Amino acid sequence: MTVERLNLIDSIVIDQAFGICTLNIIDPLSWDVDHLEDVQSKINNSLQFIESGEIYIAYPDSRGLDFAIHVQFIYEPDAQAKQFLAEAQSVLEDAAYALTFGPLGTDYASDAAV
Repeated sequence: MTVERLNLIDSIVIDQAFGICTLNIIDPLSWDVDHLEDVQSKINNSLQFIESGEIYIAYPDSRGLDFAIHVQFIYEPDAQAKQFLAEAQSVLEDAAYALTFGPLGTDYASDAAV
């Protein structure tokens, strides 16, 4: 389950010791015109899952924890995507959520492999 399946949560990690529940988004796609809209939709769907309270039904252990969304990219985000992600981080921070992103693994894949 990845950014290609916009209405599904890819994975959730509940860390009671650190008091955080992280919703992970896995993005295997190379960058094209519509890609950023898919990432934005996936983030919005994750937020909806939290804000609707549905997360507490599916994952009762998340109650009382802080929430974060982490996007894991195979291919490095382009400049437009990085700008969007920085703006989204600010908006989510104002709403008391964290948004982080980085490579899936130790580094981004080369576009040449596409």
